[in-house]
Formats: sequence, structure tokens, C-alpha cells
Amino acid sequence: MKTSWTQGQTKERASEIVKDYASSLLIRKRLEELLTKKIDQSNAESRSKITYESPNWAYVQADARGYERALSDVISLIS
Repeated sequence: MKTSWTQGQTKERASEIVKDYASSLLIRKRLEELLTKKIDQSNAESRSKITYESPNWAYVQADARGYERALSDVISLIS
């Protein structure tokens, strides 16, 4: 569990967060699976030949990488 979960929280609230985090393993694992699938889909779509036809290809690629990076950040918080 990353310390950012409890950073800036009162001791009581931090304790509750730690307990809830520990008891949510199944949900966190499922969310990780769903987010990983979204990353894989985004990656596959961005490699599609159709995307190369876009005059804004570079922006489309940058957006896809940013989206994937954000999802990866969420995965790192729940893992």
C-alpha cells in the first residue's frame, strides 16, 4: 500500500483506510484486470492501420499514451 493513501489524514482515518484497503483485495485485483484490459485495448487501437490515416496521428498517439500512463498510475496505487 502506497503511503499516498494515508498522507495528510488523521490517525483514525488513516487506520480506517488501511483496514479498508486490506479487506478489498478481490475488488482491487478485479479493477487491476479491468484497467489492464483497457490499456491493452488502447494500445491495440493506436497501432491499427486506420489511425495512421489521421492527419492528427501524433496527437492521437500522445493522447493514447497519456491515457495508458494514467491507467498505469491507478494500477500502481491499487497494487
